[in-house]
Amino acid sequence: MPFLFLGLDVIPAGRQLAFARHPAERAHIFRRVGGRAGPWHRVAVYARSPYLDEDVLAPGTFVEYYVHVQADADAGTLQVCSHLLSATT
Repeated sequence: MPFLFLGLDVIPAGRQLAFARHPAERAHIFRRVGGRAGPWHRVAVYARSPYLDEDVLAPGTFVEYYVHVQADADAGTLQVCSHLLSATT
């Protein structure tokens, strides 16, 4: 599986995640607010880039995103690639 390019920008409309993936891959996005004590929640299934998270968070909130990509390999096996991004709003 090729390297997955990721970018996370805090913009006025929310947090924008940009990623490059192959069309056969499926990207799922999870979010955790408040650091390690917070639970992970899936916020997007079969996401497209760029993904815009418009949920309102208080200024200064620490938020993490986990981008999970799955791809079917030629031999019928499943390849998985995951990446973690974080930002403060």
